[in-house]
Amino acid sequence: MHTHHTYRQKNNGFTLIEVLVSMSIFTVVVSMAVGSLIVLMDANTKAQNMQAVVSNVSFALDSMTREIRTGFFYECDDGSSLDHTGSTVQSCPSGDNGFAFTEAGDSLTNAMGSNRIAYRLNASDKSIERKLGTLGPWQKLTADPDVIIDRLEFVVTDTDSLSTGDTKTPTVSIFISGSAGNVTGADATFTMQTTVSQLTLDI
Repeated sequence: MHTHHTYRQKNNGFTLIEVLVSMSIFTVVVSMAVGSLIVLMDANTKAQNMQAVVSNVSFALDSMTREIRTGFFYECDDGSSLDHTGSTVQSCPSGDNGFAFTEAGDSLTNAMGSNRIAYRLNASDKSIERKLGTLGPWQKLTADPDVIIDRLEFVVTDTDSLSTGDTKTPTVSIFISGSAGNVTGADATFTMQTTVSQLTLDI
């Protein structure tokens, strides 16, 4: 007599609870990864924008430095009453936001009424401006709207000539600070400074 045994095959699949838990964990992990990626992309964009702003200001500062170094008759003022025709010299050890000098030659100021070059801070536009001679208009050196200049200061010393007993070389220290308009956060500010000494003999 034969006895028949019936075996039930055990189901090794996942239960609904296990599937839900797994999906929840997967969702959390993916969300964290996507969030981190977005943060990294945002940080990279801000860094690129900040680099563009700093490069713009650095170019303007380098241009000013080259022109000032070879010039003479250094004059520091508030930017509104700069002398663009004569040989006025004026120191400002405490600093001011305007500066002018006479170009050595006329490569920039040819047919501009005089050889004077001036720089100033345009407080309303938050930009650095340059004026060539008496005929040239004030033109922006930092034209990018995302470049916000909060401070442009010239500290000028020893502008008196050797004939007056001043044996020191005229020197200009330039201080610039501002921010990037398209970058939010504490790292959006910048500060630059440089010092220029007059190359020509201060007679």
